[in-house]
Amino acid sequence: MNPDHPHRGVIVEKLKSLYPFRSILEVGCAAGANLYRIKQAFPQSDIGGIDWNEKAIETAKQYLPKASVLQVGEATDVYIGSKGADVLMSDMCYIYLDKKNFRKAILEAKRVARKGVLFCEFNHTNWFMRQMIRITTGYNAYNFRVELERIGFRDIEITKLTPKDWPETEKENGLRCIITARS
Repeated sequence: MNPDHPHRGVIVEKLKSLYPFRSILEVGCAAGANLYRIKQAFPQSDIGGIDWNEKAIETAKQYLPKASVLQVGEATDVYIGSKGADVLMSDMCYIYLDKKNFRKAILEAKRVARKGVLFCEFNHTNWFMRQMIRITTGYNAYNFRVELERIGFRDIEITKLTPKDWPETEKENGLRCIITARS
């Protein structure tokens, strides 16, 4: 767990655009590095996370003993009720999802998020380039503006992360973005 990775500071700054909020659920929270950093920045907020990796969730529970919920789960089937969290976020989770599961996951995000979403993911507007990304890196990139508008999100903002925000990733330079949108 590395809560000090530079991109986490950018995530915290971008979350301010969705503030005020009382609760954040991270899909693909791993060991909880983002949640740890978010709790420091927004101590009054309830935090929670899901991840498919049981060992990561157990580690997160050690670092975040006061988290509202940390449990094994999937981005395509979030356990929480409709509008059950103010903000739903992910950090390099949707890059592992094929198109069908990606669309299921963002529909789940729309269902769960009362105020909005924050995604730190690969984003590209060109279809051909998205296919090349998948072939050369094994990861999926999506056109988040189109996909989120399609299901009714609004006020979509996309910010590219710089090499300063995410060092040592020249191969993916310009793909890593923070996307915020309101429900």
